[in-house]
Amino acid sequence: MGTSRLTIYLLRNVSQPDDAIAHDKTPQSQTLDPSSGLDGKFYYSSRPADPPAWVSFVQPILSSSLQSVKTSSASGLLVMKAVNRYFALTFGYGRGFINPSKVEHQFGLRVALNRIDPRHIRSLDTKTFEDMVVTKNTQSSKSSELPTFGVDVSRDMLRAVTGEPRDKTLAKRLSGSDALVLNVEILPTDLPKLCEDLFEAFQEDTYKSNFEWIDHLALVTDAESVSKLNALLEKQLVAGDTSNTHLAMPEAIDWEDVDAFRIGGTRKEEYEDLDLDDYLGRLGQDKSEITIERLRSRHVSVRFSRSNDFDSRWNVYQCLVTEQRLGSQLHVLIEGRWFVVSDSLVAKVDQFASALPASTTTLIESRAGEIEAKYNARLADSAPSDLLLLDARIKRPGGASSGIELCDVLSSNGEFIHVKRKTRSATLSHLFAQGTVSATTFVADGTFRDELRKVVEVETEEPQRTAWLDMIPDGKSFVDRSRYSVSYAVIANSTRSGTDWLPFFSKLNLMQNGQQLLNLGFRVSVSRVAITP
Repeated sequence: MGTSRLTIYLLRNVSQPDDAIAHDKTPQSQTLDPSSGLDGKFYYSSRPADPPAWVSFVQPILSSSLQSVKTSSASGLLVMKAVNRYFALTFGYGRGFINPSKVEHQFGLRVALNRIDPRHIRSLDTKTFEDMVVTKNTQSSKSSELPTFGVDVSRDMLRAVTGEPRDKTLAKRLSGSDALVLNVEILPTDLPKLCEDLFEAFQEDTYKSNFEWIDHLALVTDAESVSKLNALLEKQLVAGDTSNTHLAMPEAIDWEDVDAFRIGGTRKEEYEDLDLDDYLGRLGQDKSEITIERLRSRHVSVRFSRSNDFDSRWNVYQCLVTEQRLGSQLHVLIEGRWFVVSDSLVAKVDQFASALPASTTTLIESRAGEIEAKYNARLADSAPSDLLLLDARIKRPGGASSGIELCDVLSSNGEFIHVKRKTRSATLSHLFAQGTVSATTFVADGTFRDELRKVVEVETEEPQRTAWLDMIPDGKSFVDRSRYSVSYAVIANSTRSGTDWLPFFSKLNLMQNGQQLLNLGFRVSVSRVAITP
């Protein structure tokens, strides 16, 4: 008996196999042979053979026709019942038949975490949530423990895991996200027993011993709270308010293979990327008719360069990422599910951010539409004897292959001022990380400081030159860290008080970088730069 690669989903709210099929899909189907002992239905479709897309590209330079070169695709989906639940096994492109709202989220992930030996992990997929979603896949050359993968347990959400199970009779390797993928020697008639075992693993909480941190985000199961949160989001989208919300793919895909997207509600228009403002703009007046149910029924499809067809992957609601406060609690919408962030984490982050002072430098207002480079130049010109423009003065540390910018503007009182305009398309993570990297390099690398001193000598005149050179010790001198502070200046149009103008996950990133800087002996400040209409 050969090994079969199975991709298994657990379904929810399904009382008969047809309930699992997406409303706009019409695959052919067959009932199962009663003698098999399986209760379910099989769905399938195939496409006639066509020339692959690359044929039309290379044909003009060939001496003969590639008419015989053709490719076709087939899709299969087995929906079967076990332990009073329905499971779906996909073959080829069969996943496209499934109604996404019928999939039990994290089924495969929970099974994998409860069965994988934590000492034998091969890869992790994580998501970091800020102004944008950063998806990472980290693999090891051999099975390793969790610390090998550099996961930040306070802000990373585990999306998928691959590893070796403790019980090798189950499978040689397990991969789990929403689906569970495993290679196993099995007869089709034994599938109900396999699904029974997987469902048992899904219900366990063994994962808490090594992966308890994944519960920092707790799933909201209260229907009334979900309804209120959806109402808040719906109202904002109808008004065109995307300050707390953006679109992101629920899973990692190979970007080099992506040709275009389609988003339901805008006919057959194609998108280069998933952009919420672009989508709302194309909806036009139809934006006023947005409802959560409509967003759930509208598909997001992707066309890969290897195919001429659009593959329906998700619905619009699954692709929305947003932060909403309900009462005193912070909630986030991720992959079509609402999570409440643990109160202890929110309190810790808010306490840290609110305790940071503002910059001691008088930061001028930004002008509407002004790029950061122009703002930095105007800021430096506002106090030429006290502020030195270092924007884009990128210097390499000793032996480094790439350069580092110390800061955008250096103040005479030792502030490394880093400026960033907060937009819906740019994350602040780079800003906060830049402050940590540049400050660390300034202390540790004498070559870097010597390069900066050359900039000062060229771009300043006496008597300021001597003062600026004193601010940047040469490569052989001691650096007194207590003289310096890292100052984050964020250009943002907001009326919110304190640091509430920063998204929660950005504040979490600020806290992590800020703590590193404080531990290194630097002072840290954060300021909001107002925008002049």
